[in-house]
Amino acid sequence: MEKIKNRALVELDMCGEKVEVASEPIETTPVKVRVTKTQECDFVVIGEKIRYKVEIENECGGDLYNIKFKDELDECCEFVEGSFMVDGHEREPEIIEGAIEYVIEELESCGKVEITFEVIATETCCRGCDVPPPERSTAPTILPILPLYTVTGTGVSGATVYVELPNGDVRQTTVILGYWSVTSPTRLLGGQEVKAWQKEPGKSESEIITRVVG
Repeated sequence: MEKIKNRALVELDMCGEKVEVASEPIETTPVKVRVTKTQECDFVVIGEKIRYKVEIENECGGDLYNIKFKDELDECCEFVEGSFMVDGHEREPEIIEGAIEYVIEELESCGKVEITFEVIATETCCRGCDVPPPERSTAPTILPILPLYTVTGTGVSGATVYVELPNGDVRQTTVILGYWSVTSPTRLLGGQEVKAWQKEPGKSESEIITRVVG
């Protein structure tokens, strides 16, 4: 590592002649500190946690003392209490005006300190975001209903179909190979109405369709 070299020089006027007197040269070792910050994932669901890791490295300078660590939190994040760790040991930082602050007592030459902590992404993160609504599910089909106990129909395989029976009960079932069915606890009567709607994974619920028994 390069040294910073310096010496003091005094110029004297002795008997009409200039005389220079110099101190012994001294050397100073510059201390270089490297700080890196990473996170586990580039995307987060609102309400879920983000885990950060900060590494502070003393690149072979002198020992350092009373290093003040500060991390300013984004306004859309809240610090998770109990998540602040220094070299794997839980520590209690200060939260001052939206920033995490902690004093590292000592960082040896060529040493490293690892700090990890978690925050929760709040709804504020999406303030002003233009998020399109989820695509709507396709409506299911109700096959002709006989005045018996079973209601059947077609839909998207893997989707969930909700069926509202004449008595107000709502039954749900999964579409298998394009077909679904539910059983009524009481006999269906001619002229009664049965309603159904479908929910595909990742989509909003479909419109409600109606079919008359009989």
